[in-house]
Amino acid sequence: MKRHQTARAPTDATKPIDIRRLRGQLQLSQAAFARRYGLALTSLRTWERGTRLPDAAARAYLTVISRDPERVASVYAGAEGKALQQLGWRELRMALDAADAAEAAALRLRSEAEQDS
Repeated sequence: MKRHQTARAPTDATKPIDIRRLRGQLQLSQAAFARRYGLALTSLRTWERGTRLPDAAARAYLTVISRDPERVASVYAGAEGKALQQLGWRELRMALDAADAAEAAALRLRSEAEQDS
């Protein structure tokens, strides 16, 4: 490190993701995990072997998967023909935020309906 540089704490997008452990928690094979989240099986295998590291976009996507795997699978399934690989991580985050907002609105409506009863 150069004298005038300061060390940075790793962010979620730069921390290594233990994909094998994540798959194990979800009880998915490599093929099932790749299919469920729109990843190339060969890439997944090389990442798990350590022969290649995921790029920044893939690390960000894997981080989002690790935080809320069911929600990501749901958003991916509802991508309406647009390949997930074409979604940037910001678009994915916006889609997840929109799904959260829709869920919160539905809960508010249900709560209001119960109070009116």
